[in-house]
Amino acid sequence: MNEELRPTGIEAIGNVSWGTHFCHFYETQKDLLSILVPYFKAGLENNEYCIWVTSVGVTVKEAGRVLKKAVPQLEKYIQSGSIEIVSYIDWYQKKGKLDLGNAIPAILDRLRTALQQNFDGVRANGDESWLDREEWKNFIEYERILNPAIAHKRLIVMCAYPLGKCVAATDILDIALVHESAVVKRKGKWEVLEAPELKRSKAHIQRENEKLEIGITERTEELAKMSHTLDRSQSRLRAIFETTDIAFLLLDSDLKILTYNTIANHWSELSFGTKLKEGANFVKLLNKDRREPVRDMLNAAMAGSNFNYETSYPLKDGSSIWYNISINPVKDLKNQTIGLCCSATNITSEKLAELERIRISSDLVQRNNDLEQFAYFVSHNLRAPLANVISLSGMLKETNISPNEKIELEKYLFQSIAKLDDIVHDINQILQIRRNISETKENVIFSELVNHVLNDFSMLIERENINLITDFSRAGSAFTIKSYLYSIFYNLISNSIKYRQTEVSLVIEINTSIKDKTLVINFKDNARGIDLSIRRDEVFGLYKRFHTDTEGKGIGLYMVKNQVEALGGNISVDSRPNIGSTFSVELPIS
Repeated sequence: MNEELRPTGIEAIGNVSWGTHFCHFYETQKDLLSILVPYFKAGLENNEYCIWVTSVGVTVKEAGRVLKKAVPQLEKYIQSGSIEIVSYIDWYQKKGKLDLGNAIPAILDRLRTALQQNFDGVRANGDESWLDREEWKNFIEYERILNPAIAHKRLIVMCAYPLGKCVAATDILDIALVHESAVVKRKGKWEVLEAPELKRSKAHIQRENEKLEIGITERTEELAKMSHTLDRSQSRLRAIFETTDIAFLLLDSDLKILTYNTIANHWSELSFGTKLKEGANFVKLLNKDRREPVRDMLNAAMAGSNFNYETSYPLKDGSSIWYNISINPVKDLKNQTIGLCCSATNITSEKLAELERIRISSDLVQRNNDLEQFAYFVSHNLRAPLANVISLSGMLKETNISPNEKIELEKYLFQSIAKLDDIVHDINQILQIRRNISETKENVIFSELVNHVLNDFSMLIERENINLITDFSRAGSAFTIKSYLYSIFYNLISNSIKYRQTEVSLVIEINTSIKDKTLVINFKDNARGIDLSIRRDEVFGLYKRFHTDTEGKGIGLYMVKNQVEALGGNISVDSRPNIGSTFSVELPIS
């Protein structure tokens, strides 16, 4: 991925690869904008999500105004969520104080969101003219940690420093050493200090350090080396700990929190609605329904067991976030368990992809079954009337038939042709189910839908004293394809009316509910019912009829099942002869 070159929009730099972190020194606001405007213009034009962190010299409003001159369609990019222009106060500070701990997780979160929204990557800039001297060392360390954090990721970061802020002789060098390259202005022309010059600077510093260390005593030198090694090791571990995509949580033997990284705290807020806190009992932070099983698992891990499992947590927007959780005991040199290391990896995208693969696979199986059934239907149902048409046509060609015989043959011929026409019409209805699945979805109100269906049966309902009872209090509408839902309601209500018991007043009950993020619609009646012990596999079959004394074609329930499945749902039935039937339709909530 890093070999893919992206245009920076800066002539002196040209194209760079993903994961590049470089800096820009400027003297005036004009110099600053002459670099930033083409930099972000190139990002917007190349489908990158852009983040402009402004400072005291250029406000958010001024940045937008200047950028719009170079990018006339800026409003379109803003509306599509392609760029955000934020103040350094909102990006780097928290409650008026510098807070660099959230800066790197913030840009990595932006990257994940951008990739999910089909951006090629993220392009960012921060103008550091706000930086005070007392925060200089901490910020340079932050810049150093930023390098491994964005390496091998679809990120390009440019940092802008005003030369007027570089007071000490080593300030420029400090900045350059934590960036891959630096853009500076020489004799009115922008130039780049590339890696060779930086390497020579580093070598020069190393030589100077060696000269200074010559005069230090052997013991002090040894202590300094040990301290330096420890600091570097600690910084590297902290950098890895804070910039990894994996959340880490360390617990002591009493299940109290020892330490955690930023992403673990972020996910805790998302999943539990609370922040992690060192010294707090981890189990008590969990939702009440999860505390007991998690406590048992953690105690088992303290006893030496390892756990690795997948779990999900509901979010406020109704979606779920999936994690792969690993819990392992931490042992001392005596092999005694002194705590636990818990890690979590966000596998939401993989889980959704897996569920989508399962859905597609199930859909392919269903479509294959439908195709086999359809092929059987076509060959089985077309054969007889088509054979009759061919046979009768041949007989009508004979010259020795009487006029009466001819009339009789024509009568049978027309009946066979009408039968063929009915079958072709049924085929068209069946094919229309899958063809219309691209119809626009809309919010369908159940009470209005039922009223529309009942208009077709109003006289019959009044004459036969049919009682329809509805309860849509738990779910009053659905965001779906209206024509499909209308057909489902129509066919199920029509079936209840058509196959009612003559000696009992028909009662139809329709109610809705929500169960496990699924809309459930129940249709219950006291009609003639079906003997499922004999006919269960035939209920939703094509041309399957269970009461031959009533007019019908046996296509209604077949259509209902196909339309429900086309909407991503399923239908089931519970029925007993002379008692009635209950059809339950389950649809995913959009």
